[in-house]
Amino acid sequence: MLTFVLGGARSGKTKWALRYGESLNHFSKYYYIATAEPLDEEMKERILIHKKERSSQWETIEESLDISSLLNKLNYEGNLILVDCLTLWLSNVFLKDVIKTNHWVENLLQSLVKYKGTEKTWVILVSNEVGLGIVPENPLGRVFRDQLGLLNQRVADLADEFFFIIAGKAISLKGKGLGTP
Repeated sequence: MLTFVLGGARSGKTKWALRYGESLNHFSKYYYIATAEPLDEEMKERILIHKKERSSQWETIEESLDISSLLNKLNYEGNLILVDCLTLWLSNVFLKDVIKTNHWVENLLQSLVKYKGTEKTWVILVSNEVGLGIVPENPLGRVFRDQLGLLNQRVADLADEFFFIIAGKAISLKGKGLGTP
């Protein structure tokens, strides 16, 4: 199964995704793929806070770029994988290999297709909604916002379930019993 969790900065999306993943208690392994890179003191502090939010149930794997290969490697019955987050992952890809950004995105989407529709393996993807805020003042910021918006749309289309998080509360936008246009 594919679950997509989208929300604004500090909306509670990671905490909600962790609780949701833990509620799916029929899995034998729980993997948390952390995409953040500790490049400065603020990010190091944020990473520590996120680590404290996770229970010992989660095995953390730090991977800032090649999450496609990791998803392919972890695609075994009984695994639940939470990827936190697509925003930082796309930022990492964008800054390291801007010319091949579309290649990285296509690889990720191909890896996710293998999880769609099966409850024996599950992926929860967390991302930021950046289209509700102000327009970035510089061209690079606008291109990144556009690329993330397109990635979020494609993941939402592919997902079996889609939740939007506001103030720590989920609104279900796609899933069992919900129509999709």
